[in-house]
Amino acid sequence: MCLALVATPASAHPVGVPGEPNCFGQRISHGSSDHGLTPKERAAGLQEVVELALAGEFGPESQAFALEFFGTDGVSVKEMTAWVRLNCSDTPFEG
Repeated sequence: MCLALVATPASAHPVGVPGEPNCFGQRISHGSSDHGLTPKERAAGLQEVVELALAGEFGPESQAFALEFFGTDGVSVKEMTAWVRLNCSDTPFEG
């Protein structure tokens, strides 16, 4: 459903295995250490993808999901970490 929202600048290549306990820590650490991005910068990168989804670039399902999950006020660090947790769960969004 949300294929487009999985691809963010800090997740250009797979890190951490969804469903494993250390997935979240690996992904958060990777964004900082390997990409040199702060959590605020990662949230801004995710915001760019969310804006495309809200504009309907990825279809109505992605648009509805982006609106429900992130809203229209901009992606916060808290929302970015919730997104990482969701994608590290046993049932992550994958395309």
